[in-house]
Amino acid sequence: MEETNAILDTFGKNEHVKKVFWAVFSAVAGIVLAQVLDPATAQQIVGIITEI
Repeated sequence: MEETNAILDTFGKNEHVKKVFWAVFSAVAGIVLAQVLDPATAQQIVGIITEI
């Protein structure tokens, strides 16, 4: 438990890691929502991301 808290404290204080985490989280959440709402849109989003 202490190791987990130490890791969370370390990553929580690093602004760059926070930004990367939220960017990845947002992208994945967007893909999941698009897949649920409209599979064709999800395919387009995945295509755009893989081209980058």
